[in-house]
Amino acid sequence: MKKLYHFQPMILLSLLVSIAVILFEACIFINGTLLDTDIYSRAMNEKKVTDAMYDELAEYFKSLSNATGIPAEVFTDPLDKEELYTTSFKLLQESINYITDENSPAPSINFDYSKVEKSITDYIEKHAEENNIEKNDEYHKLLNNTIKTAKEQIESRFDVMMLYTLSKQSPAEWLHEHSGIFKIGTFVFIAIAVILVALMLFLDRHHPRDYPYWAGLILAVSSGFWLIPAVYLKSTNYFDAFFIRNEYIYKSVTGLFDLTLDHLIKLHAVLLIIGVVLIISTLVIHYSYIHYLKKQYHKTHDND
Repeated sequence: MKKLYHFQPMILLSLLVSIAVILFEACIFINGTLLDTDIYSRAMNEKKVTDAMYDELAEYFKSLSNATGIPAEVFTDPLDKEELYTTSFKLLQESINYITDENSPAPSINFDYSKVEKSITDYIEKHAEENNIEKNDEYHKLLNNTIKTAKEQIESRFDVMMLYTLSKQSPAEWLHEHSGIFKIGTFVFIAIAVILVALMLFLDRHHPRDYPYWAGLILAVSSGFWLIPAVYLKSTNYFDAFFIRNEYIYKSVTGLFDLTLDHLIKLHAVLLIIGVVLIISTLVIHYSYIHYLKKQYHKTHDND
């Protein structure tokens, strides 16, 4: 097969287009995947994060029971897994909204602790009455500290993806103030890619048979950039080795990474296959065309 026309400038333009496409995909990935609440909801449900959160609280209150004598059920019975999930997911949504929308208020934890407070108060009051304990300052201090400890432990579990913590850091403040940067980046990089592709089409306008090759090369390079590391991370279970003390956070984070890698692999595997098919198709077209020209040449000269 003969060399492609304008090979050097076309290969350079193809690489520049690939870079623009990669950056475009990065903006889409951040804005449409990492900052989309749906994937977090799926990760929480598939990994049963709420169950892990409840189990960890139950384990903590069991150890607290050994220290205080207050049965663990006093703390856990008022807890409803559905309410834990709703509060966690609402906090996650608010945290993402804060990062992506400059008009959104700062996220806050809103959980109804009244059932927990009532359960603790009822038990301690009953215990005091049965044992003739005076309800003095020490009694009220014990009651308030127990309720405070319970509320603090429950509240500390709601930030399942650590986005609430992230939203209070300086990078999140910057993103909050410049929330449209990824949307702007999406349009900028796709515009650059379109301009470069138009330049390629103009440069190689007399050789349209080469177009599939360059299109395939762009697809292969840009998809391979994402596909190769994604396949490696997935095949080696890289994120499973993360050491995260809290089981529910570990499940949330690894669940998110698993879903993200699955999405990247499926999408870019298809794009890579299309790219390779286009490259091979161009080679076949060139070979067939040259074979046809040689055949016509020999036919013409044989007649002479």
